[in-house]
Amino acid sequence: MLFLRMKTSDMDEKTKDYLLLCGIKSAWHSRSFSDFTNDEDALEAVKKYLKRYKQMLNLGVGLYLWGSNGTGKTHLLTSAFKELILDKGCKARMFTMDEIVDKFTSTWYSDTDKKEFNDLLRKTEFLGIDEFGKNVDKDGKPMYLPDLVKRAMESIIRFRVQMHRPIWFTSNTDPQFVKEVFSEDIASLLREAVVAVCVRGDDYRRKIQTRNKRELLK
Repeated sequence: MLFLRMKTSDMDEKTKDYLLLCGIKSAWHSRSFSDFTNDEDALEAVKKYLKRYKQMLNLGVGLYLWGSNGTGKTHLLTSAFKELILDKGCKARMFTMDEIVDKFTSTWYSDTDKKEFNDLLRKTEFLGIDEFGKNVDKDGKPMYLPDLVKRAMESIIRFRVQMHRPIWFTSNTDPQFVKEVFSEDIASLLREAVVAVCVRGDDYRRKIQTRNKRELLK
């Protein structure tokens, strides 16, 4: 797994561009499992999945990584997808929930653009949806999505379940509350499509804030 030791500076531009095309933002290019310092059980669950990725692909099973803000859910997702892409040669794409909502609801995208995006969400081998359930208010209560988005998400998830194409999610939403944020149909589909893994630990962002302040005051 050579990429796990690869620094951003060691990647050629084609690799960086390809990761960006796959939806992995630049800030995550240099991050890996080796600097994940939170929930060891969650890390082990992700690594076990990757060891069995062919079996999981055949079964169409993904992971639902959920927990509080800043515990490293996106860190685990991006590290896993980098391994799938760079080490195992899989076709994998990541999107945030905001990107998906924007694509389906914004008027400046043509019907052709939306169809191509819909096809991409359906056909890629591994699909990652970051911040699934971000649509909650400051108190964690559901903020309801437009029916158009709910129908599109249900259609995509149902298609991928039927075609045995795994979806990975990161979310602040406890799996038992997905039906309130989306619908009972989507919650039911996810019971078949994913294994839920709770990611516990300290807020990464507070640690980064403290480190940055320390560096600034040196």
